Amino acid sequence: MYQALPDELLKYFLYFSFSAFLGWILESTYRSIKEKHLANAGFLSGPFVPIYGFGALIIAIIGRFLGNLSPVLFWTGLILSPTILEYLVAVLMETFFGLTLWDYRHEILNLQGRICLKFSIYWAILVVFANKILEPWAFSKIASLGPYLTHFFSGVLLMYFIMDTIHSVRAVFNFKAVMADLQKLLESGGKFLTSFDLISNALGTAEGLKQKLPQELNRLLKPIRAFPVLREELRSRFSVFPEWIREQLEKRMGK
Repeated sequence: MYQALPDELLKYFLYFSFSAFLGWILESTYRSIKEKHLANAGFLSGPFVPIYGFGALIIAIIGRFLGNLSPVLFWTGLILSPTILEYLVAVLMETFFGLTLWDYRHEILNLQGRICLKFSIYWAILVVFANKILEPWAFSKIASLGPYLTHFFSGVLLMYFIMDTIHSVRAVFNFKAVMADLQKLLESGGKFLTSFDLISNALGTAEGLKQKLPQELNRLLKPIRAFPVLREELRSRFSVFPEWIREQLEKRMGK
């Protein structure tokens, strides 16, 4: 029994990872089609969107431990779980990171812009797919790995998630810190000047030096690419930048 419990937990962790990867494919494809350019969706740098992994995990746990409920209660719990998760994640991101990562206020029948009917219907369709098709298939493949590969892949993925999460959280806090500094600069009527601009102002030339974005601005692009709603937060502070920086940011951010 002692051995079976960790193995079972690792299988669920691998299912979480696989579902997060499929979620990244789905989100990136949806975003790429909508924005008409390749998009790398998600909070993490790598090809995983954890909210899909947690959603699939909740569906699997409900299916395993609450399967003896009446069909109405069972399917109501399954179908509502992703929408509840989406709402809670939105609240947590707003509370701890000060980020609004999606905004459904333009959608009909939305709740505080965090959830809406249209996407709840999408989640309901995914719930049926996960419960009836994805989960049985994925767990059968995971079971075929055997104990050694199960532990190996779990260890590798766990280390990856830890490192990527730390990196991504730092990127978000850096984004918010730079936004706060730019806001102070905006309110004081100041300008964001790089070493290139200082040289240019001193010599009246050095246009050729203006080729790359400063590192502190380059680091802003990852959170913006992951969550396009952050673009407007940066654009609202564009007036503090020289024209060449504004042009490069617009080009790198996309529409």
